[in-house]
Amino acid sequence: MSPIRRWEKNKIRLTLAGLLCTGCLCFSTLASEDPASNVWLSVVEIQSDARISVTVPLAYGFVVRGSIDSNDTNQVSVDNGNLIVPNAKVHVTVPSGTGGPAKYELQTISEHSIPIRNYSTDVREEDMEKENPPREGLPVELKPFISGYGSDTHHWKVVEYDPTWDESVSSPTHFKEYQMGIDEYIFSYSDGINDGLWLNGTIALDAPEDVQTHGYTAAGTALIPSEKYVPVDVKVGGMQSEYKQVEESLKVGSIFWQIIPGELPEITP
Repeated sequence: MSPIRRWEKNKIRLTLAGLLCTGCLCFSTLASEDPASNVWLSVVEIQSDARISVTVPLAYGFVVRGSIDSNDTNQVSVDNGNLIVPNAKVHVTVPSGTGGPAKYELQTISEHSIPIRNYSTDVREEDMEKENPPREGLPVELKPFISGYGSDTHHWKVVEYDPTWDESVSSPTHFKEYQMGIDEYIFSYSDGINDGLWLNGTIALDAPEDVQTHGYTAAGTALIPSEKYVPVDVKVGGMQSEYKQVEESLKVGSIFWQIIPGELPEITP
């Protein structure tokens, strides 16, 4: 591949943004086939030989189970039962319109992880002039960004440090501050331009396997993607008794993704 062409490919940066539907727990049971309120976006870059298509979540969320008892100075955490994180979803046990009030329960999924899928493909330079050039799976890397650093966003603030409250030491409770992590990386640095934090690493997605056998769409994206389940972690500051109002104990927000195309291997797998 020529240096100019490689440079052009490396310049591809797709930044995705989305709005959150009211009431979403946006990292909830994404692997489930049941109806869910999660919002997903597949972006296809169609102006070059590469076809970049990745499904990623556009939002995140968590809920603090607060208390009106001033003696509840517990740390906010999953282990203490007062933090509902991305592995929870609402399951309707009695639908509305059945002659009585609707009923629901919270279900907890065993793992705090989300699936991300890569459908991206590319064509080798030596095959460009063919009438129907064969496509191969293309690896990509993802670098997400969340807003809310250095300013209030509905009174919540994302921070680069661990904000969890330790009642054994005399220090601020870090009320409504939170730290987020994906795939064992932390949102921990600012670019000095945007009001938010970038992940301090990239999430690598393998290329879709054997695209020539499994096939691809008319747009050139693989029919069978590669898939990676990435763990999600949330740490929340403040004491349980500080979260007194239900409507202020839910945090939801948008997540932005920078998608960085990789290179085809030297030899076709």
